[in-house]
Amino acid sequence: MGEQMIPLFDGVGHPVWLDREEFRKEVIPQHLEAEWNHPEELYTFVVQIFRDGFVEEADRGADRLLELYNRAEGVLLLKSLILLRKGEDEEAETLVRECMEKYPDRGMAHTFLARIYDKRGDREGVIDSLRRGLELEPNQETALLWWVDLTIEEGGKSKAIEELKPFVEKEGAWWPKLIAGRLHLEEGDTSAAVHLFNHVLEWFRSRRDEQTPPSFDEEIALMTVVTILSKHGCRDELITLCDQYCRTDHSTPFAVLDYAQALVEVGRIEEAVDRLQQASNFVLPEYVHLVERKLSELKQRFSLKI
Repeated sequence: MGEQMIPLFDGVGHPVWLDREEFRKEVIPQHLEAEWNHPEELYTFVVQIFRDGFVEEADRGADRLLELYNRAEGVLLLKSLILLRKGEDEEAETLVRECMEKYPDRGMAHTFLARIYDKRGDREGVIDSLRRGLELEPNQETALLWWVDLTIEEGGKSKAIEELKPFVEKEGAWWPKLIAGRLHLEEGDTSAAVHLFNHVLEWFRSRRDEQTPPSFDEEIALMTVVTILSKHGCRDELITLCDQYCRTDHSTPFAVLDYAQALVEVGRIEEAVDRLQQASNFVLPEYVHLVERKLSELKQRFSLKI
């Protein structure tokens, strides 16, 4: 399908492909008009057309959103991103700084300011802005990874681990702990890594009762831990943590799939099958086939009756 085509979807979810110019002239104006007084729907559509490259049309929609949402944080930053794409960097910075003044306890605007500094080639400005944003909101994954990469370029992984310590020590700062744990593993310190991973997973568990399903962030944390440990060949550590923290009622199957594979590798076949069977009752419908495929693989490989 050519790059000049845009997909729409009919009432049963089938794609209908339109020429970009037809989409620009016919669909976008009609949709903007239809959603002009519906903030949530308009916001979703503006983000969609911006991602599809209809910058001028997104800019018009963003102006309306600034009115509807009384210049809220997310809309100010969306508008600044559109202006940055248009090359109107000074105007974008003005909005970002307005956002920083209006929401002084929030960190996202500092991350957006880092984008502006990056476009100017101001490396020091990028690093300082990212750090300030992370001091306010340390769980900004993209900003954190960007800042860590820049820190590693300056002084290596040991410097990044040291620079991460203030964020790691913040209450509720789980992403910095995961990234620091990964760096410790890469530096050969498995014990320090597992300590940080365990701290994150225990913190999430302590925030809910046993009957409450895990939050999306908790699932992300477990998936990240499992992926990192698997990548570094830490099978035993993976199993130990999953024995303790991998629940049957996750909505995504990725952690349990890696957990099951590790269990198979150490001969705990029945446990692997049991975990997968339980998971199949809770994962979102779009992921059920992944669990069933793994179960079928184990059935064939070990001649199991499942």
